[in-house]
Amino acid sequence: MQNVFLFLSVGLVAINLILMEFMQNTIEKEERIKIAVLTEQNQKNRIADYQDREEIYERQRRKMYDYKNQLSTIQTLIKNGHTDEALSFTQKLTESIAVEMSAINTNHPVVNAVLNQKYRSMQEKHIAVILKVGDLQEICLEEEEIVILLSNLLDNAIRESEKVLKNTGKAVIHLKLECEDHKLIFAVRNPVTEKVEIENDTIKSKRGDHHGIGLLNVKAVVDKYGGDMVLSCDENEFKAVVIL
Repeated sequence: MQNVFLFLSVGLVAINLILMEFMQNTIEKEERIKIAVLTEQNQKNRIADYQDREEIYERQRRKMYDYKNQLSTIQTLIKNGHTDEALSFTQKLTESIAVEMSAINTNHPVVNAVLNQKYRSMQEKHIAVILKVGDLQEICLEEEEIVILLSNLLDNAIRESEKVLKNTGKAVIHLKLECEDHKLIFAVRNPVTEKVEIENDTIKSKRGDHHGIGLLNVKAVVDKYGGDMVLSCDENEFKAVVIL
């Protein structure tokens, strides 16, 4: 019996050691996968940032080309004595420029680039947006972190709003980005077609759904600066609040 107990004891210890080794390997593997996924998403965000800037540059280049042609038209009208037509054309051109210049300005070039690109995307998709932005000149985030923070939450909001738009014909995104009491507050509210499950400050992703991955990147930025991120969702609306 003593030999049996000894054998069982040794066996149990061996099994426990094997299980611990297996669990450790599993945890390390999951951590490596997580790091690989986050790295890939960061690279995608960096590429998206460059593409956004290139798009803004290309849009401005086309506008400048159009303005050159329009100014030539005004000049021709004046030369031919059509001053009333030239005046009317000038007024319309001035109003067009004013619309272009009234884009979002937070006194931070990277924030402006991201917000204006997402804002134009919302306009093109006929998604209404209610903005409340402040002066972010003193924001201390790295450029890549700004892109991660803003792009992921706004992209999620735009995607969900597109789904709602197809069902109801109307979607509104509420966006707040301000500094209050030396803290950056970024809040996004958007409609949803159905309630999503939230666990550990991220969305429980379905197969093929990358929303949760993007939020993991956002949370990594939040954790780096010791901030807070609160997510909530009901049957009608998803809300994300980040405080840094």
